[in-house]
Amino acid sequence: MKYAGRILKQYSRVIAECIPLFVTAGLLSVLSAVIFQNRYLPEMSNILSFLVIPVFMGYKAGTMCGGDVGGLAGTLAASAVVMAEPASAMILSAIAGSIAGLLSRKGLDRIKHRIPAGFEMLFSNLYISGLGLLAGALTHYMLVPIAAWLLTFLGNGLSFMIARGIIPFISFVVEPLKIIFFNNWINHGFFLPLGLEQMKTQGSSILFLLETNPGPGFGILLAYALVYRNMRKQMLSSLIIQSLGGIHEVYFPYVLSDIRLLGAAITGSIAGNYCFMVTGSGLLGPASPGSIITIMIMADKKHWLGILTGIFVSAGVTCLLSCLIMSGKKQKTVVDEEILQKDEGMPMKKMEHAKIYFVCDVGLGSSAMASALFKKRLKLEGLTDVQVFHVSADRIPPDADAIVCQKDFARSLSGIDKPCFTVNNLTDMSGYKELLNWLMGGGENGK
Repeated sequence: MKYAGRILKQYSRVIAECIPLFVTAGLLSVLSAVIFQNRYLPEMSNILSFLVIPVFMGYKAGTMCGGDVGGLAGTLAASAVVMAEPASAMILSAIAGSIAGLLSRKGLDRIKHRIPAGFEMLFSNLYISGLGLLAGALTHYMLVPIAAWLLTFLGNGLSFMIARGIIPFISFVVEPLKIIFFNNWINHGFFLPLGLEQMKTQGSSILFLLETNPGPGFGILLAYALVYRNMRKQMLSSLIIQSLGGIHEVYFPYVLSDIRLLGAAITGSIAGNYCFMVTGSGLLGPASPGSIITIMIMADKKHWLGILTGIFVSAGVTCLLSCLIMSGKKQKTVVDEEILQKDEGMPMKKMEHAKIYFVCDVGLGSSAMASALFKKRLKLEGLTDVQVFHVSADRIPPDADAIVCQKDFARSLSGIDKPCFTVNNLTDMSGYKELLNWLMGGGENGK
């Protein structure tokens, strides 16, 4: 399980780094279908989707496993995979790139001291090219048939669910996985390749809407604003970040603090998915992040009404159920709990020129937003010498003075020997009092 989790996380990182390319391919499809009737735009979109992106994924996977040398071998391996034109070229390119990168790094490390002087460059070039082509050939002949069968099996399963009208109930799986921070893998690792396959036959895909729908999160945050009046100012900013910014992680802590709200999120998501299915709505490419803005950009104008209806219905159903759940028994707000909670045993010291790293699954969504907000807070506090960064959980550098992550996400971190500050919500600045106190050297113990 440990290695499987590591493989899934690496694949998610590779996909995440390619998201701008996916969005570009989708935009080209939108422009050609909605605005410009130009035959070159679809061709450019196809080149990006079925050639550039798989090869780039092979390069990124190879780089992650073997540095620059691994990236070159991964590019060659991915090129060999693309020649087969498999439906699952993106997934297989990432696998082939990882294998080539890993073997190139480990192989060169073992034999570099045995290469005769003056032959280093010749041998390295031949080794990298041969290894890249070998990895591509192995993937082509061994993994392509398996991947094609698996993709066909999953595609037939989804087609069966759509035909029988049960695709909306996939929310029973999607929503629970989202709130435990598997949202990026669900969207990028599972729905994205299957959605691209569906696009080939239908022109658009409902799969791009199943995880990115901001309606359930919007409904939960709106319910908090209605039930807890003292949280309305905080909820307003969270609503904007979640629905327009597309950072869904801001509502996860509220569900985790009252797990009954998960039922409201699932019900609202099912209602929204049902609207998408009945109206035949879909996107022309992946929407990332899951913002109403990116969703509407990636949609054909004939689907706009159906998509907006689905989003608003899911938000309304979730909000109504959440209000009923929370009004029955009001509990302490997440913010109140966060301020009251305090980890013991972390040494306090004055931090000058400190490097603080905000951490999330892939180092892009919530951590990027939180680091930007925290930089503004540091300026207000006069702490101009503190450096703030955002990274994925497996790329925390050794020079970090402290890391910051959401409380529930911290459970997935292991082997971290840095001071770790946990908050219930990365984008809620009221939860960083202990971190600011630590940076200024105040107190004896605390976060």
